[in-house]
Amino acid sequence: MTHQRYAHLDGLRAIAALGVMVEHLFGDLIRQAPSATGPMSVVARSVSENLSLGRFGVALFFLISGFVVPFSIAGETPLRHFAISRLFRLYPAFWLALVLLMLTGGLPPAATMLANLTMAPPLFGQPWLSPIYWTLFVELVFYGLAALLFATGLLRHIGALLVLSLGLIAATALPVQMRVQGIAELPVQYLGMHLSFLLLGLLLRLCLVERRPGAGLAALALGLAQLASLLVVAPFSLARGDNFVMEGLTPVLGAYVAAFAFFLAAIRLERPRSGLLARIGLISYSLYLFHGIVNATVHRALPLNGGIGDIGTMLLCVALTLALSWLVYRCVERPLIRLGRALSAGRRGPATYSIALKRLR
Repeated sequence: MTHQRYAHLDGLRAIAALGVMVEHLFGDLIRQAPSATGPMSVVARSVSENLSLGRFGVALFFLISGFVVPFSIAGETPLRHFAISRLFRLYPAFWLALVLLMLTGGLPPAATMLANLTMAPPLFGQPWLSPIYWTLFVELVFYGLAALLFATGLLRHIGALLVLSLGLIAATALPVQMRVQGIAELPVQYLGMHLSFLLLGLLLRLCLVERRPGAGLAALALGLAQLASLLVVAPFSLARGDNFVMEGLTPVLGAYVAAFAFFLAAIRLERPRSGLLARIGLISYSLYLFHGIVNATVHRALPLNGGIGDIGTMLLCVALTLALSWLVYRCVERPLIRLGRALSAGRRGPATYSIALKRLR
């Protein structure tokens, strides 16, 4: 991929991250001032009732990850390189965010803290320290799935990808439908549905970049299956209150459709071409990790009330999040990413560490 295309994808990441940030700011306002009638309350409720910006941002992130991440599996030892690069890319900034969460919100039980450090607390039956981080586990599972597809030679096999994607959707939709029809009380999980959006991004890469025959038709079939499944799953989720769908069918369905249309148009047109958005995209991971912490801290001193003054408070939250995220990117993310690359490319043994440190300077 060209340098221009990388900047273009960073711009998309920025839009996704900003969508999630705005959604949570509006959500904070609605929770803090549920009966307020000020202008910002009207805006927040109007947006939440018509389009889930948070789900739009998450869907866009998933499509971007599926479009990019599996194809970073390359080199002389591709799986080793992929595992090390993902480890150094994701965990250091995440662990720092967990530390700040515990400093600002108190220490959780030891089991919860240890489970969160793995980035996979659902595997241990433990809650996230911040519910915002639920997408990280989905991404983590997808990385393992991408590595497995690569190892088995199926990463570019259109038929296998489509069957796998439809199977993952069915793993979510069928238990829901069986419960609704009173056939069986099977356990319901939404991981399969989320993973299918990452695989959609992979299929779109094979269609739009690699021009693989049948990839476009497979992506279309998968997209239609996802929409049909959402129509089945959303009412069940709303009735059960499990937070897969919180705002309603219309805003969530609209968010997925908008994310797909926006992503497809952006890839085809190679936009947005914005240096500012590209820079924000570079720090989008830290934006995602730290915006909730910043919001909670600011709102303790400046609670939202639905009035016009909330605009200033929200802008302060955004500015502080951008500043903190840039600092984390410069001091934590970027150095550790370089270290991971050096370790994965270097020789095994003690010499690896000296080579890696030299490359960091």
